[in-house]
Amino acid sequence: MCRDKTAYFESGKLPTNLNSWERRPTSKVIQAQKWSGVKEQLNKLFLATLDTGSVPLTDDFEGDRRNVDRAIVDKITIGLDYPCYPQLPGPPSNPMNMTLQFLKPLSKTNPNIQIVGQEARLTSDHIEEPSHSIGVERAEYYLSFLHDHAVSQVRGLKACVTGPFTLASYLDLSNLMKCGASKPDVVSTLARILSRSCRRLSDLGFHLVCIDEPFLSVMLGRKGEVLFKYNEQFIIDTLNSLIGQLSCFSAVHVCGRITPLVKEILLESSANIVDHEFAATPMNINAYTNDDLEQHRKFLAFGCVSSISPAVEPVEEISAALEHAVERFGDRILVKPDCGFGGMMGIPEAYSTVQKKLSNMVAAAKITRQHIAS
Repeated sequence: MCRDKTAYFESGKLPTNLNSWERRPTSKVIQAQKWSGVKEQLNKLFLATLDTGSVPLTDDFEGDRRNVDRAIVDKITIGLDYPCYPQLPGPPSNPMNMTLQFLKPLSKTNPNIQIVGQEARLTSDHIEEPSHSIGVERAEYYLSFLHDHAVSQVRGLKACVTGPFTLASYLDLSNLMKCGASKPDVVSTLARILSRSCRRLSDLGFHLVCIDEPFLSVMLGRKGEVLFKYNEQFIIDTLNSLIGQLSCFSAVHVCGRITPLVKEILLESSANIVDHEFAATPMNINAYTNDDLEQHRKFLAFGCVSSISPAVEPVEEISAALEHAVERFGDRILVKPDCGFGGMMGIPEAYSTVQKKLSNMVAAAKITRQHIAS
């Protein structure tokens, strides 16, 4: 397969067959619309299926990309409505994860960011901002692959960006209270850098971009205190600086328990979709009410299969969970796994297990849609 896509990517546009898919209006148009019009667009996502991104296959993006290609084909074949480009964990000899995907290219222009194995060290708080977007190479290849294979049977495409707080936390992570996330200048610089990545993904034509911020569940603890004493508005503004670059549906993913502060900050953000786990943390079902979502104009990406347990959830179990979610939150539900499946790497038959989980999830969403329609 030819991988010289320079001319294609410089155009900043999707190939013709992908442009035919439904697109969300630009942010400027949305701001001018009444909420009823925006909600009409969002309603088309009701019970749509998507994945978080990672699967338990060894990353070979810098090699022959057989695993990357396999993951793309399998996500499409399973029938996900909004499949995300694959994020694959790297081998010990060449580590890769959701943070290194962005920090490795950033370290090429910043010698003070040192990648040692799976660790990233910051020798100086000054980070030079590159003029180009970083961490989007996998997303670009994803579009290239779909174009080469004339894939058009999905409703839309999803991309993910590791958020600035989570990315900063990975810098000097061995000392939590002194890691990069404890330094507002570092967080703000990373936010500006990641904003360019969001803009690039939006310009490429992705239909949904999710900002992954698992570290917020640590920062915004259960006791109502913000780690590192950040002002809550600073966190909201930082998230919005990325969201504001998107002309597509926007989401923020925070796994773990939904603390009151997590809920408050995500509801006050500009994201269209709040994204959480519910299979592994069933108590999260009580975190939001339908009124919360209605008043703040949010939809909920509902994690309904575990991303850590090897047990494959039966279709009936998933469908029951979805019906309960619809009863509680109405027509504001998207269907997804709790989180990425990369953490299942090493479990016997992990990849085939993930395929079964996703297949059952897609089947359960279809059954739930049919049940509601009848």
